[in-house]
Amino acid sequence: MHHKLAFITLALAASSVSACATTTGERYPYPDAPGGWAMYGRVEAIQQSGEYVHGDPGGGAVAGAVIGGLIGTALGGRGFGTFVGAAEGAAIGAHSSMGGYVVPAFHVHVRFDDGSLRTFVYRNQLPFRRGEPVVWTAQGLAHYDGY
Repeated sequence: MHHKLAFITLALAASSVSACATTTGERYPYPDAPGGWAMYGRVEAIQQSGEYVHGDPGGGAVAGAVIGGLIGTALGGRGFGTFVGAAEGAAIGAHSSMGGYVVPAFHVHVRFDDGSLRTFVYRNQLPFRRGEPVVWTAQGLAHYDGY
């Protein structure tokens, strides 16, 4: 009975971990317009920046401990096998979740025909060039050949 309670506790702890990495970003609202709307404009400027994605060693340790404990129990039986599996899994999970990396982000500034200026952020690739005509619809920003 004690082992089932420990397993349930570990499973609940693992499910409460949100993720092993987090990113930050912003959301931009759509204009207040009825369905079927479209806004036309041109790419006015493009700025490149980096978005830092950082790990969560605590979340990685918890997830690694749960997985390692389950594997240790399956391979080595109860008790010591579970403990060794959980300890090794926690160490591996924490180490693999450390550090971070930079994802290139491109801020595309678009001047629309109504004079408004909006910024769209693209990660990893730049789909537009400066001066290029674009259209913004509910599906997002797209190339426009109508100018």
